[in-house]
Amino acid sequence: MDFLAHLWLPIVASAVAVWIASALAWMLVGHHKGDWQEVPNEDSFIDTVERMGIPPGSYGFPEFRKCEGLSADEKKAKWESMQKRPIGILRVWGPISMGRNMAKTFVVYLVASVLIGYLGWHAFAVAAAESGEAVRPDFLRIMQVLGTAGILTHCFAGLPGDIWFQKSRREIVTGLVDGVVFGLITGAVFAWLWPA
Repeated sequence: MDFLAHLWLPIVASAVAVWIASALAWMLVGHHKGDWQEVPNEDSFIDTVERMGIPPGSYGFPEFRKCEGLSADEKKAKWESMQKRPIGILRVWGPISMGRNMAKTFVVYLVASVLIGYLGWHAFAVAAAESGEAVRPDFLRIMQVLGTAGILTHCFAGLPGDIWFQKSRREIVTGLVDGVVFGLITGAVFAWLWPA
């Protein structure tokens, strides 16, 4: 935990910078506006969800666990039937609290920055120990290592879910663009504020 005493400033500053960049990406830049399509007959759809009394949560349809206990032939028939009808996930939200969600998002970015700082601290400590020099790594080296860690953090954790749950190609690409920008911001802030 020694690294926290030395890297608290770049950790907090990178989390704040990514949090601001994220807010700007969603509220100002506008490249996410086309990520979702409008539901046909939106009012009727919302009325149906309300009439059915579906509480907030994530729902898969059809319910795949209904295949449990079926014979191999029954499972195959069920699978073929499912492929001919709509399949998807419905996510129903409860009331939205922008303040709470923004605070939780900041905590995620802060934890990510702590872990990236931990990685960098140990990577550069090992390099310094091997060289026998207690010299501050140069800006570009910190940027390279921790920017890469930032890109990995902000880009790739969600991709398997994006693939399995069939996010649109556009939504995946805009998320990756954001992740690369957030990763580069993280690397740059750590490189700028790395202690001497």
